[in-house]
Amino acid sequence: MTLSRANVEKILISRLGNKLTAAGLDGTTITGSNASLNDPIGYALRLSGYGVFDITNVADSDLLPVSNTTVDQVLDLAELRTLESVAGNLAVVDQIVGPRRMMLTQLSAQVEKEIARMREKVTALYGIGIGSLDAGTINLDFQEKPTDQWDNAQGSSYMQPYWNPFDA
Repeated sequence: MTLSRANVEKILISRLGNKLTAAGLDGTTITGSNASLNDPIGYALRLSGYGVFDITNVADSDLLPVSNTTVDQVLDLAELRTLESVAGNLAVVDQIVGPRRMMLTQLSAQVEKEIARMREKVTALYGIGIGSLDAGTINLDFQEKPTDQWDNAQGSSYMQPYWNPFDA
């Protein structure tokens, strides 16, 4: 299966088109040239381990290496980043003009809840956002020395023998 930029845009617009439009972003273009989705698609590719030639203009060639096993990961990460873009571009002030009302504070709260849900989903399904656990041992190679030997060794090359009271 070959994934194209237009395919990814079509899926993202079907999931989030209304929210993109409400935030003043392009929520309709699905021809592979939606500038509002460059960052989310590039971000998803990079987090999934793929490279992007130009971060300001993700192309079909950047999506070619995406395998069938990581398509959903790329789409979910792109959706998460798109939601974050929407949240950053939303005006959080309610607007009332005559009989028309736009309750953008409610939309902002809804988007924040969706971001939290998507973060949980991405963490649970793909392990992204979880730190790795490493284990090992530390060998200090430490040997305790008697105090008088230590004190004598500090200033001279001659070290007096350690006196053990139990040897007498």
